[in-house]
Amino acid sequence: MFAALLLAGCSTLDVPRADNYPATGQKKARAVHHWDVLAEDVAARTAAKLADWPAGEHPIYLRVRDDSPFNQGFLSLLRVRLLDKGVALSAVPTPVELEVQTQLVQHGAAVPANGVIPLPWTMLATGVGVWRDWDLHYSDRTLLPGAATAIGLGVGLAMDLARRHSQGDAAGGPTRTEVLVTTTLQSGDRLLAGSADMYYIERADADLYRNVPPPAPVPVVKTWQVVRP
Repeated sequence: MFAALLLAGCSTLDVPRADNYPATGQKKARAVHHWDVLAEDVAARTAAKLADWPAGEHPIYLRVRDDSPFNQGFLSLLRVRLLDKGVALSAVPTPVELEVQTQLVQHGAAVPANGVIPLPWTMLATGVGVWRDWDLHYSDRTLLPGAATAIGLGVGLAMDLARRHSQGDAAGGPTRTEVLVTTTLQSGDRLLAGSADMYYIERADADLYRNVPPPAPVPVVKTWQVVRP
C-alpha cells in the first residue's frame, strides 16, 4: 500500500525524467603508449583524407594550441606516424595546417566510487570483503574445513566479474576526468578534415593535459660600487 501511494505521488512529476544513455565503451589513457595508439589512428584518418587531394598540394605544418605535456608528446608521435604513411610535412608554417587542441573535462558532480552503488560489503580484493563479513556473521556455523573461505572467494570472484562486465576492462573503472582531443586540417579559411576523440584519464594525471605556463623571467639585478674621490 505504501509503494502504491509513493508511485501515485511521483506520477505528478512535470519535468522530464532522467534516463541513462545506452551502455557504451570509452578507452582510458594510462600510458604514453596509449597516446601513440591515438596518434596512429589520427594519422591513418588524415592520410586517407589526403589521398583524395589533387597532386601539388602544400606540405602540412603541425601545431598545437598550448604546450601541455600531452600536446607536446602527441605532436611528436603524430609527426612520426604521418611521415611513416608518406605524408609530406613542413618544419615551418605553410598554407595547410593540422592543429591539435586538447580540452580537459573534470566533472564535479558527486558520484559513488568507480561509478557504482556501494554494496553492503567492501571489496578490497577478490573475496577479501566478502570473507570478512562471512567470518563476522557466520563464524558460529559448522562448515567443513576451508568451506567458508572457498565460499567467500567464490562470491568475491563473482563480484569482480560482474563489476568488470559493467565497468569494462580498464583498471579502476570509469573516472570523472576526461580528455577531448580534436584535430583540424585547414587551408586558409577552408576546413578540409577533422577528428574528435575522447577518453578517460585518472584525476591524478590531469596536469599532463593542462597548459604549462612559461617560466617567469628572472629579474636582472645590477650592482654598482660607489667609490669616493
